[in-house]
Amino acid sequence: MLMAFWEVQRLTREINQLERQAMQKRNELSNYQKYAGVLGGSSILTIGNIAGLSSDLLPRASMFAQFSNQASSMSAMQNLQMMKMSGMVPWTGNQLTQYQLEMSAFARFKQESLKALKQQEAQVLNEKEKEIQLEMNAIEQRLTMKRAELQSVKQLAQEDAREGAPKYGMG
Repeated sequence: MLMAFWEVQRLTREINQLERQAMQKRNELSNYQKYAGVLGGSSILTIGNIAGLSSDLLPRASMFAQFSNQASSMSAMQNLQMMKMSGMVPWTGNQLTQYQLEMSAFARFKQESLKALKQQEAQVLNEKEKEIQLEMNAIEQRLTMKRAELQSVKQLAQEDAREGAPKYGMG
């Protein structure tokens, strides 16, 4: 009977530990989903956009915001230079109009580059979300097995207690 008590205690501790792990994985998944939402919701990531992210993902999001801004600007500048060199940007004769035309092309190129970079980052996040989901599923399966084992041990303990109880001549 004492063995059953210890077994119940052991299984209860294991279940509690698995439940904590499951909660941590749910929080982690929620954080990645929140980051993916921020990534998909704004055209340019800024500190204001990412300030609400978890401390785990804030450095990644901050680095991505800086990288994507710089990389997309460089890409846009290169595309604009190539267009100018190939004669695809017509000379308007007016410097202000010319500047506006070139800045419009630059902004469009930058948006296209940002979009491609964000899609790549979203793909990485999607893979991480799948990985976390698999880990959660494994934890949930172990939890189900441990809970069933606990029920079985509790039933055995109750039966042992009934059988071990004094009968006082009634059995």
